[in-house]
Amino acid sequence: MLNRKILAPIDSLFDQSYKLSYFCEDLSKYEENHLKSIERDDNVFNSLNTWYKKDIFHIEVLVSFCPECFSKSVIKNGVKERKLYFYDEGVVNAEIQMYKCKKCGKKFKTDISDIVDDNSNFSNEFKEKCVELAGLFLGSIRKIAYKIKKDTGISVSRQTIENWILGYEIPKKEVKNLYSGYYIFDVEWIKLNGFWNYRFALFDSKQNIIVADEIYSKENSTNIQKFLEESTRNQKKIAITSDLDEKYKPIIEGLEFTHQWCLFHVFKNINKKIKEYIRDNELSDDELENIRQEKLEIFSLFNSKSFKEARTRMDEILNQIKDYSKVIQSIIMDSLMPYFKTYFSYLLDENIERTSNKLENQFQKTFPKSIKRIMKIKKGAMSRINIRIEILNQIKVFDS
Repeated sequence: MLNRKILAPIDSLFDQSYKLSYFCEDLSKYEENHLKSIERDDNVFNSLNTWYKKDIFHIEVLVSFCPECFSKSVIKNGVKERKLYFYDEGVVNAEIQMYKCKKCGKKFKTDISDIVDDNSNFSNEFKEKCVELAGLFLGSIRKIAYKIKKDTGISVSRQTIENWILGYEIPKKEVKNLYSGYYIFDVEWIKLNGFWNYRFALFDSKQNIIVADEIYSKENSTNIQKFLEESTRNQKKIAITSDLDEKYKPIIEGLEFTHQWCLFHVFKNINKKIKEYIRDNELSDDELENIRQEKLEIFSLFNSKSFKEARTRMDEILNQIKDYSKVIQSIIMDSLMPYFKTYFSYLLDENIERTSNKLENQFQKTFPKSIKRIMKIKKGAMSRINIRIEILNQIKVFDS
């Protein structure tokens, strides 16, 4: 009798009918242990086969295997009926394929967690669309519920929508590139349940993105130090532009940043001091005109072409300081001179932002005044802020 070699069907080695142990016991044990130990890949194990038949949405796995013993020797074992809500399709009657393992006897159903949670009839796509509406409508639950009803015919309670918003998590993105090192720092007041809180934000002025965003109950030096330190850890530290709050300067410089005061706030502060001086003193028209001219001379310093030019012009003013009005003398000697570099750092490095306007605009876009007084809890406020930021980032990518 002739000896004949029979080849194992390679593409069916994992099938119950062709166990590896029939051909190589050691290899069979290795493959079985390997299947149990490897980390599951959702894109592989949760790949689904879906189709419509007579208005019924059928769902089954592309490759069925037992989640208990990892055997592929499974058979179909009926279906489970379920009603699902999709944003575009509306209410859908679904049949989810059930299975039974011939090896260990375990019964299980098709894993549809990528489509819908076990404890919900609303699909993940439906929830994501509603959260997106929260960003577009700036968090108005009434408007979101109205839009959903109009688009889908499905009524969703406001509390359910609020729960979806509260459950929003910031998409985790790997930061491959370092931030520029040029930042704007500012604080926005937010009223939560009747009490004022403070939204700290750090903005990369070159990449035009919010680097960090957090809400604190107190705007004190400890929280500011913690926020800036954590937000810039392992990042470039070059410069931070901020308003004139006296708490910021020692913290920013202590973290080895160059500190630049926002020129908008600088001009506003100078005008305020002059206005208060005029209000508290009886001045003639000539005196008022002199103060106005002196103020314009001070403002013109900020149009200097270089730091050296600004310093030279300041020295010229100092040589004639006694000829200036008392209020202008006070502004120069008590403010401009002691912190000259903090006013004019942007002349030493053109990448340093002169104002905090970019971050102020982000505040208005992500959490405007219309809703900053109606939030109840910190989680709700931060969820809406993060949703809005994600929407703006998507728009930015699309426009680019």
